[in-house]
Amino acid sequence: MRRRMNGLLCLALALSVILAGCGTPPGGSLNTNPAAETKTYTDMAGRTITLPAQIDKIVAVRYMELNMLAAVLGDDFEKKVISLGGSVEKNDFDNYKKFSEIYDLNKLLVMDGLYEDNIDVEAMLELFPDIIIVDVQFQSKACVKKMIEMGLPVVFTDVNTEPFHGEQRSMEMLGEMLGYSERIQAMVRYADEKTDALLQRIDALLASGAKKPVLYFECGNTIPSKIGGSRGDTSSGWGLLWQRLGADNIAVGHGSDVLDPEVVLNADPDVMVIGGSNWDKTSNIMRMGYFVTPEAASAHLGEYVTARAGWDNLPAVQNKKLYSVHFNGTVYPFSFAIFEYMAKMLWPEEFAAIEPQADLDEFFALYMPIEFSGAFAGQWNP
Repeated sequence: MRRRMNGLLCLALALSVILAGCGTPPGGSLNTNPAAETKTYTDMAGRTITLPAQIDKIVAVRYMELNMLAAVLGDDFEKKVISLGGSVEKNDFDNYKKFSEIYDLNKLLVMDGLYEDNIDVEAMLELFPDIIIVDVQFQSKACVKKMIEMGLPVVFTDVNTEPFHGEQRSMEMLGEMLGYSERIQAMVRYADEKTDALLQRIDALLASGAKKPVLYFECGNTIPSKIGGSRGDTSSGWGLLWQRLGADNIAVGHGSDVLDPEVVLNADPDVMVIGGSNWDKTSNIMRMGYFVTPEAASAHLGEYVTARAGWDNLPAVQNKKLYSVHFNGTVYPFSFAIFEYMAKMLWPEEFAAIEPQADLDEFFALYMPIEFSGAFAGQWNP
């Protein structure tokens, strides 16, 4: 313990000398090798960032960046990514199991604490990372501010402010910084074209005066007998997504609150969607992902009908418009297909010709380092 403390004290003293002597600017990055070539960029928070021209040590502060970094880096992922924040196995067993088919994720260092706002900044300094990837939604965290103040190379992505294109713009930025621009251009163009075509059709549909379908959306991170939070904030995230796709979301104005069951029953929703992922690998939650079957998703959706009083009489249930969708898939490189699924849930006749699964199969075959498997959307089929 004394040796570690002495080492940290020496490191802090060295940093203070460097920062004082070199005048590292606010928002700038600590250059641990002054002789190395550097490049200057603008991140998605509008900050000017100086990074090594050759980036070899990548840190992301949360596990959700796994799909994006795998898409950008491909076979080089294991050579360059040293941490994805928390344990992928603990926080998202589905992604852990899938990407363990091609990567040894157990080599990744656990640098937890983003959500609790207690990242060990001193331990982060000891890693001497070339880049630390943080989504802009976390820029107000004290630990993130401290990393910036200490001169660590924090770069902000942004997948929420403009969710339909934020993933692509973030990948373009990282592709340039990490040296993989050519690799990701075709991938980003594919996703942009699918997304733009979808939104143009939505705009035309709404301009024609089509009646917006009444929607109830719930986060399925708990068992069916308990009610998960809704998403009614239209400034970002799921609330914005549903609004842009033309839904009349009954949760608008309620933020992420759990809606009173009577509110749902009185609204008579036309469409009901449960967001699923793999937050807990043992609890009976709504699962979506690489190892879920459509049959399993349908069976779990049926548990909501039996567990919730009055649901069997709702229009969405009687018309079999009870769906599930991957909750985190909207910030993955193939988010366009999640949006296609969502549009078909709201407007099944108008988007009957769109085939999200076929698009997913093609995208994975062309651009992703893993083979597609599983289900990222589902429908109740009693």
